[in-house]
Amino acid sequence: MLVQPTTIAQAQAAGSPYFWDNGRKKLAVTAEQLAAFRGGAQYDPAGGSALTQWANIHTQPQVPQMDLAPRLDIQTQMPPMDLQPRLDIPRQEPTLPIHRQSPVGDDYYRWRGFNRGEAPPEPSMMDRARGFIGGILPQARTESGIGGDVAPRRLERPVREGRVAPVSYSQVAMDKIADWEGGYQDKPFTDVDTKRIGFGRKYKKGEKTTEAKERGWLMGKVQDIGDFLDGVVTADLTANQKAALTSLVYNVGRTSFKKSKALKALNAGDMDEFKKQAFSRNKGWVKSKGKFMEGLYNRRKKEQALFFG
Repeated sequence: MLVQPTTIAQAQAAGSPYFWDNGRKKLAVTAEQLAAFRGGAQYDPAGGSALTQWANIHTQPQVPQMDLAPRLDIQTQMPPMDLQPRLDIPRQEPTLPIHRQSPVGDDYYRWRGFNRGEAPPEPSMMDRARGFIGGILPQARTESGIGGDVAPRRLERPVREGRVAPVSYSQVAMDKIADWEGGYQDKPFTDVDTKRIGFGRKYKKGEKTTEAKERGWLMGKVQDIGDFLDGVVTADLTANQKAALTSLVYNVGRTSFKKSKALKALNAGDMDEFKKQAFSRNKGWVKSKGKFMEGLYNRRKKEQALFFG
């Protein structure tokens, strides 16, 4: 039974173009991979968004072309056979009786032409073709097993022993922000007197959107904030720490963070003061229009756990 990946890292380790977030199928592509795709030969500048092109390429089953032309160089005639009965050859009984089912035990190995413990003979070209085609043809299945979108079956690609798929800050930030913003919203909603849509982007009246479009927008936003942090933070950061700061800046804004005492404490290496200024109930970013917001405080606690975890 295939286990559905729930993060981008798990999907890429398994060779799947999708991962499932709270039951929703999403594309497993990072900002770095999308940027590399734009610079590659497969990207068509006139063919629409890079995310859509990436999805079209990586979510379609690739069936190799087979040469079905007749081979004229292969002899098609059988050599003449001597059909006269040979009276000088005694009739031999078969060593094994003919059954509808294959023999078992040691008889099975002798029946197949080799002894137990020996390496079996190489498979024929036809056997190889059957195994190859059976491994690549799509097989209909659904996410829940009883309905939904039909997706092609893909062969599992295990991660080699001792190796771990790399995880960048952007992958972590994308997953956390999407979760902490309440997931993808296809209809506009109000947040602090502002109409928003998708993963918290400002809504433009009359516009329509899709999850792929909003995820692409969020990728670009995460990358922009990451570049901003590279310019203002002088302290060394792990992937999780940079992801936590990306979520924080996404929520409070670049100007507020750049002028904050939290940034000064972080660059000075004073982690206790940074924690207090950034995440605490008394001095952290937990207020909106001067009023304490329980939701903002809960968000700060999650970001603090990710940063110091």
